Amino acid sequence: MMTTTHALISCGLLARPNNRARNWAAGLGSVHPDAPMLVLYAIDRVVNGLPEDVIWGQRYWTDAWQIPVAISHSIPLAVAAMVIAQIYRSEIVRIFSISVLLHIACDMPVHHDDAHMHFWPLSRWKFISPFSYWDRRYYGSIVSLIELAIAMGMIVVLWRRFESRWVRAALAVALAAFVAVPLYFGMMHET
Repeated sequence: MMTTTHALISCGLLARPNNRARNWAAGLGSVHPDAPMLVLYAIDRVVNGLPEDVIWGQRYWTDAWQIPVAISHSIPLAVAAMVIAQIYRSEIVRIFSISVLLHIACDMPVHHDDAHMHFWPLSRWKFISPFSYWDRRYYGSIVSLIELAIAMGMIVVLWRRFESRWVRAALAVALAAFVAVPLYFGMMHET
């Protein structure tokens, strides 16, 4: 699932007007699991100048990528953070943790070949879904349409809930991402 969709889902379910701290926790928790992958991608693509096929065909499968991504997608670590939040009565850490767990719950059913180690450090096992959010061999065309519908629904919910120009500008950027990203990847795979 695209990181943008994760943010829209978490914010659609958890964000509230006039509660900036809660909203930031929901937003940051939603992107936290993908953050290591985004940073590693930027380093390999921009700094190291590696082509896409090397990044996704080789680098992605190394422990240098898999372990940081496993840590950020770890159910045991997110649950531990939730327990700590309960003990210390931290609403911010609780919302952050719920958002991370929402991300994981949405990812598990739509990652086939690129599944994550969701039970790290207890296990390196990966749930290999019969579906993929991007790979057409595993219903990626259908799953991406479902994801798009969910994202558009969340954009509408958030647009109606928030009147802030900043929030609406962010929603417009999210909407643009749903147009730009598929075009970019479509063009990338044609070459």
